[in-house]
Amino acid sequence: MAEKKSYIFQVRPHHVDFQNNVTLESLVGFFLGAAERNADEFGFGLLNLQERNHTWVLLRFVLEMSRIPVDKDVLTVATWIQDVNSTFTTRVMQVSDESGQVIGYASTSWAMLNMDTRQSVLLNTLPELNEYKVGAPIPLGDPPRIPNVKGEVENTFKVKYSDIDINRHANTMHYIQWIEDCFSIDYYAGHRLKRFEINFLKELVFGDSGDVYREMKAENDFLFQIVAHEKGNVCRARMLFEEV
Repeated sequence: MAEKKSYIFQVRPHHVDFQNNVTLESLVGFFLGAAERNADEFGFGLLNLQERNHTWVLLRFVLEMSRIPVDKDVLTVATWIQDVNSTFTTRVMQVSDESGQVIGYASTSWAMLNMDTRQSVLLNTLPELNEYKVGAPIPLGDPPRIPNVKGEVENTFKVKYSDIDINRHANTMHYIQWIEDCFSIDYYAGHRLKRFEINFLKELVFGDSGDVYREMKAENDFLFQIVAHEKGNVCRARMLFEEV
């Protein structure tokens, strides 16, 4: 029977920044960690798929937080499959603190790839996914499409060994780090992240390099575009802050 599953994460010193707030990549890691553990339990995790020469790739991600966790917080991340169609599946998460208060949500879209061709695999080849579909929506909605970004170059990158994950492409967390580093430490001292969105368009692999563009759409509301020198646009993102 389809049901929501919950997983416990404790915030440790290596998860926080200079203000004792959980970093964005650590927070995303908690959400994706819950998704990974749930998929493993249900038999369609990454290692299970690789036996079929398939793998999961993240297409879109959005989170919104009413409070940023700090060191020593114990978090409960509930996750479930909201929807499955022929080309992608939507998985959602809800995070609560020790008191049981919900402090944030995340929504993710995933596709399955053939590891040799790097082409999409229709999800009707994995019909058991539908057995775990809960369908319950969250207030956040589906991960949105981010429009084309202009702006100015605020960071550069080159994909190295330490950026590569089991899928042989740049790990999600490194995209986030390249985007986070577009701001000064003084900006972070005066602002708290409220919402983060990211759309992945193409894979980055070892040796790829490029630039990170930032465009301010409104006060404390920024869009980003990661552009590889040889591949063009590979990722778009949004960070929405509030003053503290």
